[in-house]
Amino acid sequence: MGRNDMATLQQAAALPPEPLKPRFEVNREGVFYIGTKIDPQSGDATELPPVWLCDRLDIIGRGVDDGGTHYRVLRWRSRGDQQAQSLALPLSHIGEREAWAALRSRGLALSPSRRNLEHLALYLQTRGSDEMHHVTERGGWTHGAYLLPSGELIGTPSRPVHYAGDKSSASAYQAQGSTEAWQNSVARLARGNSRPMLAIGAALAAPLLHLVDLESGGFHLFGPSGCGKTTSAKIGASVWGEPREQVLNWDSTALALANAAAARNDGLMLLDEMGQGNPDAVSMAAYRLFNGAGKMQGAKDGGNREQARWRVLVLSTGEIDLAGFMSGGGRRTRAGQEVRLASLPADAGKGLGAFDTLNGYPSSGQLAEALEDAARQHHGAVGRAFVAHVTSQSAAIAERLRRAIEDGRATLPETASGQVRRVAARFAVTAEALEIAIDAGLTGWSSGEGRVVILRFFADWLDRYGLGNREESQIIEQAEGWFARNSFGRFIDCAKAANDHTEPHMPNCAGYRKRDTDGMYWLVFPAVFAEEIAEGFDKTAAADVLAKAGMLQKGNDGKATSKHKTPDVPKTARRFYKFVEIVRKEESDEHATRA
Repeated sequence: MGRNDMATLQQAAALPPEPLKPRFEVNREGVFYIGTKIDPQSGDATELPPVWLCDRLDIIGRGVDDGGTHYRVLRWRSRGDQQAQSLALPLSHIGEREAWAALRSRGLALSPSRRNLEHLALYLQTRGSDEMHHVTERGGWTHGAYLLPSGELIGTPSRPVHYAGDKSSASAYQAQGSTEAWQNSVARLARGNSRPMLAIGAALAAPLLHLVDLESGGFHLFGPSGCGKTTSAKIGASVWGEPREQVLNWDSTALALANAAAARNDGLMLLDEMGQGNPDAVSMAAYRLFNGAGKMQGAKDGGNREQARWRVLVLSTGEIDLAGFMSGGGRRTRAGQEVRLASLPADAGKGLGAFDTLNGYPSSGQLAEALEDAARQHHGAVGRAFVAHVTSQSAAIAERLRRAIEDGRATLPETASGQVRRVAARFAVTAEALEIAIDAGLTGWSSGEGRVVILRFFADWLDRYGLGNREESQIIEQAEGWFARNSFGRFIDCAKAANDHTEPHMPNCAGYRKRDTDGMYWLVFPAVFAEEIAEGFDKTAAADVLAKAGMLQKGNDGKATSKHKTPDVPKTARRFYKFVEIVRKEESDEHATRA
C-alpha cells in the first residue's frame, strides 16, 4: 500500500460516522420502512422498529409509453393464489387513490395507514431499478419481438417491453402441445379442405401484414348454421392458442372491440355470428376496426389521450354476407366495408358443408368434431414457431411477399379498380403465408397446396364482386332500384298534362316524364336526386358515375343538370337531372340486342 493510500485511509477513519437515515427494506414478508429517532440529549440517531408498508413488491424499472407518460414497472405475487402480477403504474397516480386501488385489486395487501402509504409512495418513486421499459397497450411486433395478447413475448426485444393492454383473453393465447402434434392432427385433418386452410392462412398472414404495409382487412365466411364455418374459423385460431376462448362477438361495444383489436395488433381477430349484432353496431364496428384507430378521447389534464391504433386480419362468420346483413337492417354496405371484409361462401359445394374431403371420416359432422377436438388438444405452438421463422429472415420474407402481391395483381386486367387490387394483395399474402409455413415444415403439406386453394378463393370472390369500383356499382344499383320503384308512379306525364289542359295532380312528385324522337326520358327534381337517388353519396360524384353509365345526360354547359320547360311552368326553364336510361347503358344495349 502506498503512502498516499495510507493517508487517505487515516483521513477517512478520522471522519465522523455517516448519520443514520431512514431506509426501506424488502424481504419475504414485505416492504418495510425503517425510520430514525434523534436522542435530544446526545444527538445520536437510532433506528426505529420496521413498519410494514405492503406485501413484497419489486420495482423492476421505469417506463414510458408512446404518448410520453412515465411509469414505474412493478412485480409481485398476489395473496392467496400466489399468481405472478405485474403493473405499469403511472407516476401521476402514485400517492393517489387510483394507485392503491390498482394494487389492491390485483391481490397486493397494503397498510391502511395514511402515513405508511406516504412512505410507500416515496419508495415507489425513488427506489428500485431505473432500467427503462417501453410500455405499450398494443400487441404485435415491437422492438424486434412479437407480443401476444397475453403479454408473452416471442423472441428477444431490443429493449425491455411491458404490455399494459387488454389481458381479458390472456388464457386463450397459451400454447398446448407441440408443433409436430398440431401438424399431425389439426393440419392433417384440414388438408384438402379449402375453408379450414383459408382460416389457417389468415392466422399465419396476420403477423406478415406489416412487412408489406397492408391495411387491416379480413375474410367473412357465410352460410347456414351447422355448415362448418365456425369450425373452420376455430382451426385458424388454433395457430395461436385455444380456439374457443379467442372467439369474439360482433355485438360487442365499439370500445371493447377497439381494445381487443389493439391487443391483437398484427394478429388474427376472430369474430363469430355477425347476425347476432345490430346492423348499426356492426356497421360502426366494421368501420372502426378496419380504419385501424380508436375513438379520439380528451385527457383530464388537457389535450388528447394517445389514440389506440392497430392492424388486424379479421376472420368473421355469419349466416349471410355483409351486404345482405346490412340491407336486412335497412342500411347500405359501404364500399370500403365490402372490400375490407371479403365475403366468401362457407359451403365448399361438395355436399359436405364447409369441407371438400372427409379425410377418412364417415361424415362431415364427425370430421368437424375431430378437428375441434384436435384443436383443443394442440394449439399455439405452430404460431410461435412461425413467428420465430419469420423473425430469422424477415427481409427475405418481405421480398417474397412483395413478389407474390405483384404476381397476383399482374393477373388482373388493366380495368381492375384500386379496390380490387387491394383485395388481391390480401389474398396473395394469405396464400404466401401458407407457402412459407409449408416450406418451413410446419404443416406437412406439399408445396403449392396453399397457393392453389387461396387463389381459387380470390377467383370466386372476383366472380361475385366484379372488377370495377364497388362504390360506383352501388351508386348505379341504387339508382336502378329507385327508378324500378318510381319511374312511372311519381312522374308527371308531360304529353298527357299538355293535352288534358288540367293541372297535374301527383302526390310526392319526383319530376316529369317526356318523350321525344329518341325515346322517353325522366326529369328529376334536384332535391329528389340529392336526397333519394344519390342518398349516402356525394351528389356530384354520383352524377358523374351515372353519366358515365349512360343513364344521366348532362347539360350542354357541362353541368350535371340541364334546363327544361314543363306544362305547369311553361314560361320558365328550370334545372333538372335528365335521365335518358333507367338502367345502365350496357344492360339496355344487351336487352336490345336480345330483342
